[in-house]
Amino acid sequence: MVASQGRIATYSRTPNGRIFSCHNHVVKLIVVGFTLGFIDILPEACAAMINKESNIALFKNRRTTSLQCYSDGTTKDVQKLSYLYGSMSAFYTLETDDLFGYSIAALGDLNSDGVTDLAVGASNDDDGGSSAGAVYVFFLGTDGTVSSAQKLSMLYGNFNSFYTLAADDRFGLTILPLGDVDSDGVADLAVGAGLDDDGGSIAGAAYILFLKTDGTVMNAQKLSALYGNFNAFYTLIANDLFGRSVAAPGDLDGDSVVDMAVGAVYDTDGGSLAGAVYLLFLETDGTCKSVQKMSNLHGSFNTYYTLAASDHFGVSMTSLEDLNGDSVIDLAVGAYQDDDGGTDAGAAYILFLETNGTVKDAQKLSNLYGLFDSYYTLRVRATSLDLGWQH
Repeated sequence: MVASQGRIATYSRTPNGRIFSCHNHVVKLIVVGFTLGFIDILPEACAAMINKESNIALFKNRRTTSLQCYSDGTTKDVQKLSYLYGSMSAFYTLETDDLFGYSIAALGDLNSDGVTDLAVGASNDDDGGSSAGAVYVFFLGTDGTVSSAQKLSMLYGNFNSFYTLAADDRFGLTILPLGDVDSDGVADLAVGAGLDDDGGSIAGAAYILFLKTDGTVMNAQKLSALYGNFNAFYTLIANDLFGRSVAAPGDLDGDSVVDMAVGAVYDTDGGSLAGAVYLLFLETDGTCKSVQKMSNLHGSFNTYYTLAASDHFGVSMTSLEDLNGDSVIDLAVGAYQDDDGGTDAGAAYILFLETNGTVKDAQKLSNLYGLFDSYYTLRVRATSLDLGWQH
């Protein structure tokens, strides 16, 4: 589900990934991010489900808003979370340019009080260094206000017992609940730090945080050119921006441990900034048992499509249901500067995966593929796009 200029467009897909119907609904808020990667849809705000039936969390720089919605999508109630609203200031202080709300994830009921809890990224937080980044864990009341909170950064939450964040790492650029990787009964959290310098400037990194029920870090595993056994399989280099996006495809290889997908949006396989996605098959301690890359050069992706320079494949990702009924979760990947039908018009790919992480089949959705143009036309970008995470 995506939206643009006050509309939400709902796309229905056939098992092969093609669009067979589209529906528009008028809304008062723009609820969108890089959900599927079309450049036509600008990141004014983003949305994530807290509860599939009734609660949505919207976020924009330095604030988060929790919406309770009726089944027809209209708003029943709203709670803003910021320094001035939602009782957040009782626990922590937000500062200028923290970019609180840059990423968001529903954690489930971490503290077992019957209310879903929330993680929010502040990728420009300065704890430990300028723009080192931070993540907040909010234990919510039923009215959406903060009943308690735990910050995770160089100064809070026991994170620094395991790793050190440096200036401009942008920890919290993206966050994702992974499920219970270590089987301790507590949900674990994946956090991207796409501008980390392990292996080279802006090579990127991702962290798996094994949480306690109070939101502090019990253990942590970094995944980068230097940590987590990643380099046994592939080499990250300067400017790969590994960790720009993350997704949870579930237990892809059937070993009873959840796996993880990570985008490297500046990867140069087959062209400068063409982009790539890595599927990480994890051990229970968060290290890599094996890794499969998907790009112009790896993972059978080029059997179906060719990425061009500056496509930025992997800028966004989400796991899908089993669209084609082969009992393997499928993956949607954004390539927001794809040029099908016009410069930076954008595209999204649905990847039908094998259990080893290679691509069994693929369907591109753009101005030229997947029957998308039967319903809408994606526009050429007329002005420069300000991607806050690049700076």
